[in-house]
Amino acid sequence: MTSLPRNLLCLIFLGGIASSISFTNYVERENVISWCTTSKEEQRKCQHLSMVVERDYRDFRDDFLQVQCKQAFNKDDCMTLLDEEKAHITLVDAGEVFVGGRYHSLVPIMQERLIGGQKFYYAVAVVKRGTLLDVSHISHLRGKSACFAGVGTQAGWVLPVYNMMQFGGMQVIDCNNHVKSTINFFGPSCAVNSLIDKYNPIGDNSDRLCELCTGKVPGGKCTNADPYAGFEGAFRCLVEKGDIAFLKHTTVAEMTSTSFDFSGVKKDNFELLCMDGTRRAIDDYRSCNWGPVQSHAIVTTSAKTVETRRTYQNFLMRVVQLYGRRNSTGPFNPQDPFSNPANRDQFNNDPFYNNNFNQSGGPPPLPDPYRPYNQPPPGNYDPRRPIKRQARDTDKPKEKRQIPALPPRQTSYDPQDQFYTGPSNDEYRPPARHEEFDLFHSAPRYGLHRNLLLNDNVEDLIALDETFQNYESYLGPALKQILGVRQCPVNRMTLCVTSKPEMDKCVKMRTALKAQLLKPEMVCTKGHSHIDCMEQIRAGKADVAVLDASDVYTGGVRYDLVPFISEVYNLGQPEYYVVAVAKEQDPTTELTFLKGKYTCHTGMSTAAGWVIPMAYLMSNGWIRSYGCDSVRTAAEYFGKSCIPGALSSEYNTGVPYDNMCDLCHGTSSSYCRRDASEDFYGFTGALRCLVEGGGDVAFVKHTTIAEVSDGKRDEWWARNALSGDFELLCPDGRRMNPQDYKNCNLGKAKANAIVTRGGEGYNETEISAYINLFIYAQQFYGRRDTDEFSFSLFYSQPPYSDLIFQDATQQLYVLNYTQQHYAKYLGKDFLRARRIVDCHAGASSLTTGAFAIVISTTIALLISHS
Repeated sequence: MTSLPRNLLCLIFLGGIASSISFTNYVERENVISWCTTSKEEQRKCQHLSMVVERDYRDFRDDFLQVQCKQAFNKDDCMTLLDEEKAHITLVDAGEVFVGGRYHSLVPIMQERLIGGQKFYYAVAVVKRGTLLDVSHISHLRGKSACFAGVGTQAGWVLPVYNMMQFGGMQVIDCNNHVKSTINFFGPSCAVNSLIDKYNPIGDNSDRLCELCTGKVPGGKCTNADPYAGFEGAFRCLVEKGDIAFLKHTTVAEMTSTSFDFSGVKKDNFELLCMDGTRRAIDDYRSCNWGPVQSHAIVTTSAKTVETRRTYQNFLMRVVQLYGRRNSTGPFNPQDPFSNPANRDQFNNDPFYNNNFNQSGGPPPLPDPYRPYNQPPPGNYDPRRPIKRQARDTDKPKEKRQIPALPPRQTSYDPQDQFYTGPSNDEYRPPARHEEFDLFHSAPRYGLHRNLLLNDNVEDLIALDETFQNYESYLGPALKQILGVRQCPVNRMTLCVTSKPEMDKCVKMRTALKAQLLKPEMVCTKGHSHIDCMEQIRAGKADVAVLDASDVYTGGVRYDLVPFISEVYNLGQPEYYVVAVAKEQDPTTELTFLKGKYTCHTGMSTAAGWVIPMAYLMSNGWIRSYGCDSVRTAAEYFGKSCIPGALSSEYNTGVPYDNMCDLCHGTSSSYCRRDASEDFYGFTGALRCLVEGGGDVAFVKHTTIAEVSDGKRDEWWARNALSGDFELLCPDGRRMNPQDYKNCNLGKAKANAIVTRGGEGYNETEISAYINLFIYAQQFYGRRDTDEFSFSLFYSQPPYSDLIFQDATQQLYVLNYTQQHYAKYLGKDFLRARRIVDCHAGASSLTTGAFAIVISTTIALLISHS
């Protein structure tokens, strides 16, 4: 038998080792569940759970998973970790289920069932007994100091804000930031996370909702580390500083039932504030509440397979069976309609829950096949022995998993932990062999915080069916309330564009804005020209359009349009330099003598491509003006040109000259069009005309060369272009490098601006909403990102450029009220330039002046004859 070569044997041996290591890593990953925590106390409880699960791993049988604990700063960080699959599960409230599903692709897999069998609790408003006597209606809470559990929580934020907006007179200050509305309504308050990026995206929230918070700076005040964070913290805030707190209906009883939270504070010291302004005792929450809230849920990433989610569910149910110490039936009170079995349906849901949580199209409640409500536990019930259940159609047979050898214990579970805040150190120790672990008990075992990992008033976890593992189905009608706090007085904004490429970008922009729930909703419409868009805006068929400075003039004079936002490039102001560009290899072209030259323009009646260069040439006498007929001037002076729009009656009201489009590159109906369908339209198109179309000079803005050259674009005509291949033509006949645009230019022009209706159609509320939308759009999508899966306001997909917004835009600048007029925005110099090149510009003022001269002459003659 021929022996194998030694090298081959080594390869086989190494391959076997690699396969073994790979399989081992796979098994370890498959049998691990990472629980994300948000505090030292919760981390300790999680580590305790990890150790008892490790100790009792044989009791889990096929459902065993090794528990790892990963601490994050807050729930938002946990959601990010889950989204990135650096952690697997965490517990969130109903409001956070929405945030996790909407922004992090998380799905609920388990729902808490509270003591008594409910899968919901009530949001209540609590005040100190005998206070706020001037409040007889919830609208009278204006200016009061409020304590919220945290921005985004359902009972501690969403329902109070929603109800105040609907019934309490809270005005919508910012369509895309309901925190500002709350700031405007309440006085100094505490709502943790009101200053984080998610709820303060453009960074202009005031700190009013943090003034009552008591955490240490930095990092501790108005964050999840603040002592006033969560429902416990909101109650503490009420006791010590606030006028009103928005809590769960169980919070007051929980916080006053023990001595380690508050001494001398009793439940009778507080009362409920009802929606109608009346007061009730704390126990009357069923008739005095601000709405029901779905119980908390355990979420994981939607990237996990159905089988993996089922593995998590089986493990968590086994954890409840082993370490959930409560009787599943809960306490029985025949006077309580919510705990009396006679008042429950077969799914153990009370009538209020059915009538209020499912009549608006929400999912019907699911029966619990793992522990049926209508069957009592067996008399010899052992929590360590799984309860038999009926097979379901969704159950799939699975292969028995091999339980791997247990890894070393987590050494971070340290009884000398300096952050431990429990009553005494002797109570803080690793579990003994037969020590009990109570899943639904937190304080004071792990510190003074309650509701760690799960809520303490929970009796079971309900596995959610796959069809309900999404935030919409889980929340049901509560989703209306969550979206309701994001309402806007202006429903939509219609943006008018002029070409198919711009329409495509507009649709992507609409999708991107909708993904961030930005309001008002944006709608796209296409006009056949910028003039058509102006007409649509005046007629109310469209609301906004992005126009060149010269079009801003036309829109203002002819259609009563007003600019309200402008672009800013690299000058820090909404303006740019107009430059004349020639090829470095062509030394014969001079600005002072362009007779017979081939010229490239951005478009007919555009600021940089027409108005300013033509006004400059005509006013200095370097070109015959024919009065104010710049079209005839250009046609007879230049040899050939590409002036998109020169053949359109909308922009050229005089005689059309064919040579003004001879250099244009468009085909069929796109030929010489004044939009992106013409290859030589716009700033980049004019420079392309110079490079590819045989032009001698191009009139563009000062940033155009830098945008196109030195490898900035991949198109064949631009990929080899260097900035050194071009030179600027100066008014004094010299030439300069493109970087010297400040010393070699034809003047400044105002940047492109967004316009809307003015005159009788001016609506300040609408303009404020439009401004708000664009500013938030800039915040989310202002980054220049060329990723095909991302959207950027200031990026155009090649081969196009400057779609809707200029690609050179660095930010959007909001014009104040005094600048929201075309004349104020454009300035006197541009108005004069426009009158030089346009016979129709300022016609009304010229007529008025002529009439005044006639009247003055007549009066003088009458006086002389008398």
